[in-house]
Amino acid sequence: MLLSRFAENAFWLGRYMERIESLSRLLMVTESFAADQDSDDAWAPILNVFADTETFAEQGKTLTALNVARFYISDANNSNSISYASHMAKENARSLRHLISTESWRQVSVFHNSILTLQKRRFALSKLSEICMSMRESCFTFRGVMEATCYRDEVWRFNQLGAALERADQVTRLIDIKYFRFDRDDDDQAAPPDVAWWNTLLRSASGYHAFQRRYSFNADPSDAATFLLCDPYLPMSVTNAAEMALYQIHRLDEDFDAGAGQEIKRAGAALRERLKSPPARLSGRTLHRYLDQVQQEIMALANAVNDRYFAPA
Repeated sequence: MLLSRFAENAFWLGRYMERIESLSRLLMVTESFAADQDSDDAWAPILNVFADTETFAEQGKTLTALNVARFYISDANNSNSISYASHMAKENARSLRHLISTESWRQVSVFHNSILTLQKRRFALSKLSEICMSMRESCFTFRGVMEATCYRDEVWRFNQLGAALERADQVTRLIDIKYFRFDRDDDDQAAPPDVAWWNTLLRSASGYHAFQRRYSFNADPSDAATFLLCDPYLPMSVTNAAEMALYQIHRLDEDFDAGAGQEIKRAGAALRERLKSPPARLSGRTLHRYLDQVQQEIMALANAVNDRYFAPA
């Protein structure tokens, strides 16, 4: 039987590595979106999405693209940064060295060392996309190494569960950036469609060509939101990630007699029902409110997992 502390290590290793990949994607989208803007205010939404506006302001730094990028990449004191996530991923992997493959441990260690190197130098904004793409590729490599080399036991299941929950949460944050940029009115009217922005978002989620196969060339941006949230076949969709998380919980119960318990079942059912019943048109404040509801359901499921498996009464 797996000790709860090792289950928690595996869970958070998955979450932190997924968080790094998601943060890298979000920074790339923000940079692409802000490229044609005259003001650095285009970088404010990422602070809003992570509720970091006050934390960033306390540092006394001006709101510039470079300062925000460094805040989320190399600031070890920021618990939402890639630097912090990389450190925590390595610490969780260290606790699991006897339970994960040597190749997986090596990949985490090499990646963490590359982040430490990045912290020691001051990168230019012109290098941001290159840096973020490199980090994303390292996360893809880690995912592939885990897939190819790790034993399919409880450690694997908890790692995949953590990654899936983190992916679901992060995709809602990625989509929600549009609300903070365009939909600032108090009514429910959609902001003027920005097709280029949604195309960038779809590309960042590796869903652009899949979306074109499902929808017409001039699809409404609301369709893009529905696709990223509810399509069960897109790996980066919230629904796909949520179903993967629920599948891992089911396998833990079936294969290892790790019963989910009533709270997890209730939270999982609520999340599944929420994703099956989106508003008719996902745009404007309607979209933001729906994203907020989905985030709350994801957090409820994550809390139930924590209470059941890692911190039982």
